[in-house]
Amino acid sequence: MAEGTLRSLLPADLAGQVTVISAGTAAHDGMPATAYAVQATAARGIDLKGHRSQELTAAMARESDLILGMEPGHVDRVLELAPDAAERTHLITVQGAQGAQGAQGAEGAQGAQGAEAGRAAAQGIADPIGGALDEYDDTFNKIRSHLLRWLPLIRDAVERSEGVR
Repeated sequence: MAEGTLRSLLPADLAGQVTVISAGTAAHDGMPATAYAVQATAARGIDLKGHRSQELTAAMARESDLILGMEPGHVDRVLELAPDAAERTHLITVQGAQGAQGAQGAEGAQGAQGAEAGRAAAQGIADPIGGALDEYDDTFNKIRSHLLRWLPLIRDAVERSEGVR
């Protein structure tokens, strides 16, 4: 869902300059998206019918400018495959939710409410596999919310690579 969602969120001026791919840390190559993932995204105008899973490889990680893991275990797996990708690998919920401070920095800066948000962010977004449609809807909303926070950083990176900034 994250790949399709990010593609749908990219403004036209960025869409042609950014390649978005999805790769799983425990994926079986060639599997379609679940029926509920297709339904949840279709309700928002995103078509996943043609999506097929692929397993993350070390080469993919090394060649990527930005890697967003949904769960901490995904980030750990990327770093096992490609330790040199550490600076480009993030938990989807941390950078977008707290900026460069990370989850722990937000705890101290925002008190009890910030601590709770920091703990939630550090857990990432759980895969709804096996869940009901409403769980897929909830997951879609979380993914979208966090990806919206990543868009300015993606734009900045593209502009820096083009020498605009």
